[in-house]
Amino acid sequence: MDQQRNPAAPEYSFEQLQGLTTPAAYALAARRHMFEFGTTSEQLAWIKVAASQHARHNAMARLPFAVTVQDVLESPMVADPLHRLDCCVITDGGGALVVVAPEVARDLPRRAVKVLGHGEAVKHTQNGRIDLTYTGARWSGPEAFREAGAKPQDIDYASIYDSFTITVLETVEDLGFCENGGGGPFVADGGLSAPNGRLPFNTDGGGLCNNHPGNRGGVTKVIEAVRQLRNEAHPAVQVPSCELALAHGTGGTLGSRMGSATLILGQAD
Repeated sequence: MDQQRNPAAPEYSFEQLQGLTTPAAYALAARRHMFEFGTTSEQLAWIKVAASQHARHNAMARLPFAVTVQDVLESPMVADPLHRLDCCVITDGGGALVVVAPEVARDLPRRAVKVLGHGEAVKHTQNGRIDLTYTGARWSGPEAFREAGAKPQDIDYASIYDSFTITVLETVEDLGFCENGGGGPFVADGGLSAPNGRLPFNTDGGGLCNNHPGNRGGVTKVIEAVRQLRNEAHPAVQVPSCELALAHGTGGTLGSRMGSATLILGQAD
């Protein structure tokens, strides 16, 4: 059962009975971010544009075609201010990872990727006084960077969970790639485009264009990060000399209870 309609969920009797849908919950976060920081629909649209440019090179993508900022803004409104193209696709799908000990990895014919740091965090509803302008990445990111001995500016590529465009924008801020409230200018004008944007992201098209099975978590985010580190992404979106990658997943919703998990990955010796 979808947790957003699950009577056992703690917020159900307060929110779901009033008709709060998943897109509406994210729309609340987007509208608040706009109010606090001046973020615009055009800036959010650039996130979809970057994902769509990458999806063109993925034969398995659900939406393998590029769109423009204007296309996003002219798509039907789902929950103001989020348009249809601000929302992820809904698909079947799956992914798998093989995790082995270092001594096993050294004997494998393909380049191995090493987990350098990780962090997990839960953001609760704060008894109704929830701040919608940030995510659990505010805590999971710094912990992952600390363990890896790295900083945001060291990251060559990022796989970021993208249920909606606002999810990406807030996560980019919370992971430290820009200041709080600075996500709009950071993602605009191709900031997330591969291979040479400020932060190349989701080069398989992500949830916005590639696939988004229910409850799939972040496994596809890790898979694409591994491809980048192995220099196995599509040549059109392969980040040059990719040595350090980040993969980030989100659970719950930005408009209610949610959690975040962050991985820092690097090439094994």
